This record gives sequence, structure tokens and C-alpha cells, in this order.
Amino acid sequence: MDGTGFEDAAGIPFRLVDTRSETVLLTAENVLGYFVAPDGEPPQLVTFAGVHHLSADRRKAEEAALRVVDHRGEEIGTYYLGRVRAAYQEPPAVTGERYPDVRYDFFGFTEEYPHAAEIWRTWADEGPSEHGAWARLPAAWHASWLHVVQNSWFATGRRATRYGTGATVVLDGSAVTGRDAFYCALGEAVNGPRGYFGSNLDALFDCLRTSRAEGAAPFGLVWRDLPASRDALGADYTGRVLDVFAEGGVAVRTA
Repeated sequence: MDGTGFEDAAGIPFRLVDTRSETVLLTAENVLGYFVAPDGEPPQLVTFAGVHHLSADRRKAEEAALRVVDHRGEEIGTYYLGRVRAAYQEPPAVTGERYPDVRYDFFGFTEEYPHAAEIWRTWADEGPSEHGAWARLPAAWHASWLHVVQNSWFATGRRATRYGTGATVVLDGSAVTGRDAFYCALGEAVNGPRGYFGSNLDALFDCLRTSRAEGAAPFGLVWRDLPASRDALGADYTGRVLDVFAEGGVAVRTA
């Protein structure tokens, strides 16, 4: 690796791309300052760390995207950015296999999911996720995991529907610590590890409606340890979830 050849960049998870020309402006191991805490003050510049490829003569783009690829170089996530501009005047010199950190101005675009970059990097490095991987993360990470799930689900061409074929879906209510955890658990129960099946009540309704419209096999839901879920979600929200399931034709049993 000489740090300049994009053909050698497979497996580097983050790509900044000019979508008009499909020029890859850079590839990097990490991105800092784009995924931020909701109540945090975002930095003025986004930093790309571990840069392996840099189109030094292309310092800006009017239509850019941040894309995430896996170890095979296949896209697993994407973010539309619009206008971006490099902060350097002279291109940095490559040393060994990497450039120094490269900073870009995203003109205020950020994502309020502070752990998303770490999750994307894990997804990029690994093969298929093990069942329950999200539940082994701290509760503070669940919103970021759900965000990554939803982004990846649609970026890879899937729809808001059910892809499983089993007649019964089993939801582990003991893993539900809040609303984000509920939708992480539900997506996995319905569509397998890293699966998506809604991120709020409206999205859940859309998934059920789309599944029915597309002729997906009807299913029943076994909700294990419903009392634990009710404690985490609140009785009102749990009731609203059950109402959406009922409206969508899903028979819910408890166990």
C-alpha cells in the first residue's frame, strides 16, 4: 500500500465521494466530528483519520456523500452531505501507508448518533452479526445501533417489510430497556440480526402495511417477558405498540 491507490482501499470503511462524478475523494479508517451527541457542540470541521487514499487535486464537491463499505468493498451505508470542502491548502504528504489526518468542512452537517462510527467500523470488519449483538452493548449505544440498522437496511436496497418466512416471531422482552432497544429487538426478531422493522410507531405501522401489501406471510408474535418490556416502555407506549400490531393483523401472545 502506497497510500495513493484507490484500488487497494477495499476494507477501509469510510469513503467520501463526489456523487456527480463518482470520484472517491478519500478513504479513511475513521471519521471524527460527524457523529455527535445530541446535546454536544459539534466541531467546525470533520476529521478523517487513517486516510489511505486521497484525491489531492479534488478539494471540494458540490454533491458529496459519505459511504460506508464492508471488508469486501460493498456499500453498507450512506449519508448525503451536499457541499463539502477540504480544510487544507496544500495536500498532505503520505508517510508509510497513511496520510496524516485530513479535515473537511461539511458546512454544519452532522448526525446525532455518537456511537455510530464505532458500530459501522465493527460491521465493516465482521461478517454476519451474531444474534443479540446489539443487546451486549451499553444502553446508551442502542439509539446509534438502531440508526445504523435503519440506514444500512435501506442503503442496501431493502424495504420496510418482513423478509422472514416463519409463522411465529419471538421477541425477548427482557432485553428491552427503552424504545430504541425495543425496535432493535423487534427488527432482529422479525428480520434476523441487523434486521429492521420500524424505529417508531409510524415506521412500525408502515412495515406492517408494506408487508401486507406485498403479500408477505402473516405471522404471530410471542412477546416473552412482556411485563419487563412494559416497565421499560411505560404502560401507555406498550399499549400503543399492541394497538399497532392488532391493526396490522399480528396476533400477540405472551410467554
